Amino acid sequence: MAMLSFSLFKESIEAVKVIGNKVRQSETEALRGAETWLLDWKEKSETGTLVTVAGSPRLGVYETDFGWGRPKKSEVVHIDVTGAISLADCRDEEGGIEVGLALGRKNIANFTAIWEQSLKLF
Repeated sequence: MAMLSFSLFKESIEAVKVIGNKVRQSETEALRGAETWLLDWKEKSETGTLVTVAGSPRLGVYETDFGWGRPKKSEVVHIDVTGAISLADCRDEEGGIEVGLALGRKNIANFTAIWEQSLKLF
């Protein structure tokens, strides 16, 4: 399992805004059946279409200091087991977001190619 982390900087934030607006527009549809999601968890996870998110850019992981300085890198390691996508604030860029995901080698290569092609559109 290969892990990929990359940072989204301000140039890519517009895409996040567009997605957020779309989610807000379709909240009622997106949340349909939410009251039974936990009950249906096992069945949904076996379909391969379930995506979960771990972390948040609002947690401020790079501002945490346990006495030996700020972290240089933060990884959510359980995403290779759960298939989640991790989100965190960016250490070096104000307003940036770090996105992490774990995929097999073939899938990571496909994802990278699609991601790079998508960035060219912006």
